[in-house]
Amino acid sequence: MRRWRVLAAILGVLLLLGAGGLAGGGWYLSDVLKQDALLPNHEPAPYDMRVAAVGEGLVTLSVTPQTDEGGPWKSNGTWGLTWEGGYGQVGAIRELGAQQAVRDFRPLQGTLSEGQMARLDSFAFPGNPREAYGMNYEEVSYSSPLGMFTAWSVAGSNDTWAIFVHGRNATPREALRLLPAVVKLGLPALVITYRNDEGAPPNPDGLLWYGLTEWQDLEGAAQYALQQGAKEFVLVGYSMGGAIVVNFLYQSPLSARVKGVILDAPMVDFSTTVDLGASRRGYPVLMATVAKGVAQLRFGLPWGDLDYVRLADRLKAPILLFHGDADTKVPVATSDALAEARPDLVKYMRVAGATHVGSWNLAPTAYEVTVLAFLAELMGK
Repeated sequence: MRRWRVLAAILGVLLLLGAGGLAGGGWYLSDVLKQDALLPNHEPAPYDMRVAAVGEGLVTLSVTPQTDEGGPWKSNGTWGLTWEGGYGQVGAIRELGAQQAVRDFRPLQGTLSEGQMARLDSFAFPGNPREAYGMNYEEVSYSSPLGMFTAWSVAGSNDTWAIFVHGRNATPREALRLLPAVVKLGLPALVITYRNDEGAPPNPDGLLWYGLTEWQDLEGAAQYALQQGAKEFVLVGYSMGGAIVVNFLYQSPLSARVKGVILDAPMVDFSTTVDLGASRRGYPVLMATVAKGVAQLRFGLPWGDLDYVRLADRLKAPILLFHGDADTKVPVATSDALAEARPDLVKYMRVAGATHVGSWNLAPTAYEVTVLAFLAELMGK
């Protein structure tokens, strides 16, 4: 009996220590979640590749300890390449090794030299519509409950406006890839900002809310478009911008004016996205679950409300949905679930090999042809 009492006491101590460790780990991981996902971060990403050679329409990029192994340096297609004082585009991979890639290269701004540090980005174009394409635009202002926001406005002949909503910690430049295709059809375009963007009014608590509050800023932009003569809208959302668009559809009376929606890797279930991030960092499922519970208590995260797929039966507008199956940031399974929930509304392009919001980059022409066909069908209705 004495031996069993000792064993029970030891087991009790171990359970207490385990529970304490789990709670401590959950608290730590909730801090990581806040830092990485809830706080805005407008610091530019570091230059993480070294230019080993450049010339004759080619660039050789070498990896460094900072290079993301899952990044676009090994992905074919069209990507932006930025360096101190310049910007260009890389294209097809001509040679690929374990430590470097030789790719087609086209400089757009500045001069790239051997030995410089650079980084790839998915936006593919620099600056603004004028710098990227010579496209006329103006910067306009609109209001939401938090104050005044700015947007790029490109004129068009149609009374259906396209409104673009960028992703987390991104900028309006994210819309530059698709902007010409939309303008080609005569749709006026509004490329907006929202709370917590650099230079924009912050959320009162300083946190990102993945559409729970930001939809009001999209509503302000839509109201501005109506005042300028818009009758209907096509909404385009990237990543977190997709969450903002979808919650706008659920919350805003102006959703009745939405003719169609284009979503690219939308973050429509934040909890599942956090699970993916925790898994990629090597945290056990139980630890991630505890961390989400701690985060709910500490920061007021309403996980159920951040699952926009659960309300999919309330969607009414046709949706063109892109998501890459190599996305390591927003799980493609969430778009699978959205498409499965509303096959009557969703045209789903599940793109093999595409990284996060990288479907255009992998196959720009196919992406644009799909968008133009979708919009043409909408306009014909």
